[in-house]
Amino acid sequence: MSDLMFGTLVTGLPLVPAVLGIYLVFRLRADFDLTIDVSFTIGATVLTGLVLRDLSAPVGLLVATMTAGCLGLITTALHLALRIPVILAGLIMSIGFYSVALRGLERPSVSLVGAPNILAASDVADPVTSDLIKVAILGTVVLFVLAAVGLLLRTRIGLALRATGVNARMARSCGVNDRAMLALSLFLANALAGLSGALVVQGQNFADVNMGAGTLIAGIGAVLLGDLIVRPAGSKVLRVVIAVLVGALTYRFILILALQLGVPATDLKGVTAIILVAALAAERGLRTVLPPGSTSSIRHWSGLTRRSRTKETARAGTH
Repeated sequence: MSDLMFGTLVTGLPLVPAVLGIYLVFRLRADFDLTIDVSFTIGATVLTGLVLRDLSAPVGLLVATMTAGCLGLITTALHLALRIPVILAGLIMSIGFYSVALRGLERPSVSLVGAPNILAASDVADPVTSDLIKVAILGTVVLFVLAAVGLLLRTRIGLALRATGVNARMARSCGVNDRAMLALSLFLANALAGLSGALVVQGQNFADVNMGAGTLIAGIGAVLLGDLIVRPAGSKVLRVVIAVLVGALTYRFILILALQLGVPATDLKGVTAIILVAALAAERGLRTVLPPGSTSSIRHWSGLTRRSRTKETARAGTH
């Protein structure tokens, strides 16, 4: 049981920033950004290149995060300048920057054994102590990120960001710059994905060019799980933060449990698909037993495509 718990925390905590970034686009903006997949890999690639040149790991994490965030700005530019839908712009980015990541790593997989690592303090003989140190370090980083983004969402900028996701036209009529909010949301989402990629690399001590594949879909599954499990009253921002944390860890728990039950690692993508379908089915089922207003997440999912088309039309009318 302890192995399952530590495995969930050690492998799940690094994914929390990426799930939070996906929440910002999927929930707040009602959109999909496939750039997140390659941003995860680019974050890992940049960190790998820097620590192999003996740069300190914390600085490497910061540079990797900012570099991945810039990919979100490029996606924004493609969307605004060429009127390419965000999902298609993200697909173009994920294809193009895959080659950049491969060129950066120079080979499909690179070992980081012996390179600077924020988890170096966990290199002790006792495995339980080692896991505890890893969880403490990763937990500190993740809690800092969750708190920082949570505080941002409570500021005027954060309120404007949330408002544009609910009703972009109304937000513009109140003086909110919808383009700037789109750029901010995509920058944050991809920066957080890049941070997750860098943290994963630090934890597993190697980088792989395909490590970001499926990050968006897995993250959406984690978001749905978090919304399904966490429905507390009180602050909306606090609920978001808790739901993201619980969803990411629950997702990893299910995958690790599947491995321990004998499911081959090659079948984990199928497990991810099952998680996604199960979460959607469970939320739809809850609509029949919960009072109105408690199933807003599934209404959001059902109206996602329609809202995205409405926002695209509204933006096109302002160009």
